[in-house]
Amino acid sequence: MKFEQLLTHFDMGISIEQLQKESLLDIAILFMGLDGAIDDKEKLVVKSFARNLNWHSVIPLDDYITDMQGKCILAIQSNEVESFIQHRLKHIVDAPMRELALKLANEVSKADGTIDDKERRALSLLEAEII
Repeated sequence: MKFEQLLTHFDMGISIEQLQKESLLDIAILFMGLDGAIDDKEKLVVKSFARNLNWHSVIPLDDYITDMQGKCILAIQSNEVESFIQHRLKHIVDAPMRELALKLANEVSKADGTIDDKERRALSLLEAEII
């Protein structure tokens, strides 16, 4: 993370840990919609994971998820999946959290019973960025 960004986040009261959690959740939400439909099983995986986060934000968790779904759909429709993933990974600095991002993306992708080509490509991209 750039030093200026770090200072800005500190000034805004945002911890690095919270930024990582948000970015991790953003990636999971992105994978919910990659195949063109958001399945209830995918939602369940994401919400179950999210409920276990120690969420410390002025935005309630459910509101954050709803808002991010719209942003993720826009990223998918605009063919900005790669830049979305790369941007979020910039905020996930801990290796175990980066590995968790890949694991969670896999779980979300598999939740509806199939992994389509868009999900496979995004998983490959995510894996390449993490390794």
